[in-house]
Amino acid sequence: MEKNRKKEIREEVKRRRAAAELTRLHEDSVRIVERFTGLDAYQEAKILLAYVDAKREVETRLLMQQAWRDHKKVAAPRVDGDGIMHYYYVDTLDDLESGSFGIMEPKESCPLCETEEGLLLMPGVAFDEHCHRVGYGGGYYDRYLEKHPGLIHIALAFEFQVFPEVPFEEHDILPECIITEDRILLPVKKAVKTLEEIGRDARAAEPALRIMNTGRKDEALLHVADMLLHMSGYILSENAKDVALARENGMNPGLVDRLILDESRIEGMAEGIRQVAALPDPVGEVLSMKQRPNGLTIGQKRVPLGVIGIIYESRPNVTADAFALCFKAGNIVILRGGSDAFRSNKAIVKAIRTALLHRGIPQDAIQFIEDTRRETVQEFMKMNRYVDVLIPRGGAGLIRTVVENSRIPVIETGTGNCHIFVDESADVKMAAEIVFNAKTQRIGVCNACESLVVHEKIADRFLPVLKSRLDEKQVELRGDEKACRAVDGVVPASETDWGTEYLDYILSIKTVSGIDEAIAHINRYNTGHSEAIVTSDYANAQKFLNEVDAAAVYVNASTRFTDGFEFGFGAEIGISTQKLHARGPMGLEALTSTKYIIYGNGQVR
Repeated sequence: MEKNRKKEIREEVKRRRAAAELTRLHEDSVRIVERFTGLDAYQEAKILLAYVDAKREVETRLLMQQAWRDHKKVAAPRVDGDGIMHYYYVDTLDDLESGSFGIMEPKESCPLCETEEGLLLMPGVAFDEHCHRVGYGGGYYDRYLEKHPGLIHIALAFEFQVFPEVPFEEHDILPECIITEDRILLPVKKAVKTLEEIGRDARAAEPALRIMNTGRKDEALLHVADMLLHMSGYILSENAKDVALARENGMNPGLVDRLILDESRIEGMAEGIRQVAALPDPVGEVLSMKQRPNGLTIGQKRVPLGVIGIIYESRPNVTADAFALCFKAGNIVILRGGSDAFRSNKAIVKAIRTALLHRGIPQDAIQFIEDTRRETVQEFMKMNRYVDVLIPRGGAGLIRTVVENSRIPVIETGTGNCHIFVDESADVKMAAEIVFNAKTQRIGVCNACESLVVHEKIADRFLPVLKSRLDEKQVELRGDEKACRAVDGVVPASETDWGTEYLDYILSIKTVSGIDEAIAHINRYNTGHSEAIVTSDYANAQKFLNEVDAAAVYVNASTRFTDGFEFGFGAEIGISTQKLHARGPMGLEALTSTKYIIYGNGQVR
């Protein structure tokens, strides 16, 4: 029905164009161009992405010529051999030649234009007063804007192209405004969803995911991974805005590092999602099946948790990881990220929801809370009517706030005051490399080493070697009296240093008389995250493994390996430092619960 209506509209516009006088079309085009060039968006734009008019459309060539006079760059579209539309810079109308569908296109010698900050003209056959659009049927612009949603996109049209109503679908990309010879039309802005609406929509979508088969989930995840790469330009441009603001506001360098995205990190996010898709699906697994004396057969089966809420800080990769794991385990996820990464998170969610739409899966499988007020977090923590589990990821303050105030069951992910104990039998060179990696590879992560414990018998040999290595990264060392005597340049430590997660190029050093003192010190000050020993003594290694109380305990390896990707989970939802339900990197199984399934043959009690 909609198809027929679109066909009728296209035919009607064709008739109207044929009936219009050329002189009138030119005069109206001049008025439209004047309106357009008066917009702030045009005045501020450095690049104009303009289709070349054909078949009695608004004369965009007039606008291109004006843009050149205004010293702006101009790019025009060309459909290449791969069937995909790209834009190419043109310096004059002579750079155009007849191309697809008889439309003028840039010559092959023109340079490619890749931008996320230009102003794009969006063509259309017909529009309505709410800015819904009937295109020419090829879908080229929808696909281009899907990949480059950061572009401002505006439509130009004659009044006879505007209808009271045209067919549209919810996912259609609307122009940000339509300029005609008489007026400027603006779309009706959708209000930001309230928490109540988000909760209702999540609960409504939950049954579909709960019963979705593995093949369909995996296919959707692979498409999400591809979409993240497809839309990487847009995601990076939004992330750059977050990073610039963070630096302007004086954010700690370690936290800025958490916030930054680049091509390799987006590729890592996509690869993590692909790994999740390749993992066995825990949902539906029968854990046990036993027969009772009365003939009942009772078993346990893995099922999704339901709706999972995640409150997290400045790590955009969490957005993709959280979705992938929750989705594969059959759960809906509601995300509330930090304001520092607002644009980045929103862009990633847009890419994910676009991919789900393509696969016919409810987009509300992932929802993003756009209200960044602190009060919203407090309200979110009280949504036990809609949310089954709440997971905080971030600093100690955030986690404490959620644990103390939530009405929703919480899986606690902890901060990381991680220690490395260098035993007296340690290989000095190995120990220095392990500490260097654990401290400096990425300073803003929870599995970075913050505290070093050194056997006093090796301190004089080891600490000068370590300091020489750490000086490469200008790491500040804060040590006890023996550490200060062992090597020059160590700052005296205070009691607070032993329990501090620095997230910076700072390392505390505590010397001990033996492994028992080392274990006691670590168990007193650690956060239950990741602890390591470097030793050649098997008995001490086993003692350390048995007696240190933490989610991950290492022998002769860096604490930086405490990570879902490194553990073979594909990604992680967080690193749990509590002891109920889940502990350590949380993969798919940690996002499921169980239910009992009972088979009988008529038993009554």
